Amino acid sequence: MRIMISGRHVGVTDSMKIYARAKVEKLLRYWDRATSCRVTMDVDNLEHQVEMLLEVNRGITLVGKAEAPDMYAACDLAEQKLAQQLRKFKERLTDHHRGEKPAHFDASAPSEARGEREDTYEDVIERMRRGE
Repeated sequence: MRIMISGRHVGVTDSMKIYARAKVEKLLRYWDRATSCRVTMDVDNLEHQVEMLLEVNRGITLVGKAEAPDMYAACDLAEQKLAQQLRKFKERLTDHHRGEKPAHFDASAPSEARGEREDTYEDVIERMRRGE
């Protein structure tokens, strides 16, 4: 994943870059298929602002913005907001009905006991030779 860290009206130190990079890499626990992340740090009248833009899919970008009196605290808050958005994004993608079976289907009974016989590889090849 490509991580770009920049500052607006503030010089970004190496320790701030390392801290922001660690926070972004922590987000990969929730979604490891993210393609890029852009972190922008800003100072405006003693308020430190951090904006994280995480591109999770083509055309889908999640945004986490936070303000705090400290840059590191703002980075923590922005990471928490993005983590919550990633959880919601992942929850929308999961199929909650995947485990349910129709009421008439009994998975505990083997197919031979229900009167059905499973075809073997040889049976399928033989039918193909006959043209069925």
